Amino acid sequence: MSHVKNLQAFGKLTGICTGYGGQYNPGQQNLQVNAMTTLLNSAQQAMQAVNEAQTFYDNATNNRKLGFKGIRRFSSNVNSILKASGVHELTRSDASSSVRKIWGVRKTQRKANAQIKPEDQKTTSSFIYRTNYASLANYFAQLVSTVSAEPKYRPNEPEYSVEGLKQKLAALHELNEIVAQAEINLTNARRIRDELFYAGENNLFSTAMAVKQYVRGVFGYKSSQHLETQRLHFTKPKW
Repeated sequence: MSHVKNLQAFGKLTGICTGYGGQYNPGQQNLQVNAMTTLLNSAQQAMQAVNEAQTFYDNATNNRKLGFKGIRRFSSNVNSILKASGVHELTRSDASSSVRKIWGVRKTQRKANAQIKPEDQKTTSSFIYRTNYASLANYFAQLVSTVSAEPKYRPNEPEYSVEGLKQKLAALHELNEIVAQAEINLTNARRIRDELFYAGENNLFSTAMAVKQYVRGVFGYKSSQHLETQRLHFTKPKW
C-alpha cells in the first residue's frame, strides 16, 4: 500500500537529511530535521492507529459472522415449534413470512399447467429480501415479536423459550452495534492518517517533495546527495 511505502521512504529521507549534518540547514522550519522527525513519529503513530482500528474491525466482523451463523436454521426451528403449538393459521403465516425473509426468498409458487405432470411443473422463487446483518436481525426481531405474543408457544428448551429468543436477539443487535462502532473508529483513524500524510498543512507528502527540491537546490542536480534522495519515491492517492 502506498501509505506504508510513503512512511518508509520518509523515514529514510529523514535519516539521510540527518546524516548531512550542518550541510542541510533549510530556513523553512517544517523542512528542518527536528520537524521532519516529529512528523515521522506522528505519521508512525497514525499508521499504528489505523492498523489497530483495522484489527478491531476485522475481529468484530468475524465475531458477528460467527454469532449469526445458523440463524436461518434456528429461525426455521422456532417456526416449527410454533406450528406444533397449535396456534392460529394467521400466526403461523406471520411467523413463516419472517422466516422466509430471513432466508431471503419469496414463498415458492408453482406454475400450474394442465398438460404437465405436477412433479414436472416449474417452481419460481426470487431472492428479494435483503440478507445483510442488519436486515437479518430485524427479520428475526419480527419473528420473536410474533412468537412472544403467542400464549400457546411454551417450549421447554431454554434457547427456544421467549426469554431465550429475546436474549439471542439482543446478542445479534449488540454484534451489529460493535461492528458499526468499529467501522466508525476505522474511518476516523484513516481520516487522521490521510490528513497527516496528504491533506493537512505541511503534510508528509508535500514535506518530502519540498525536502527533495531543497536538496537539489543546495547540493546541485548532479550531486550524490540529490541522486540519493531521488531514489526515494512518494505517491499520493487519487481520490
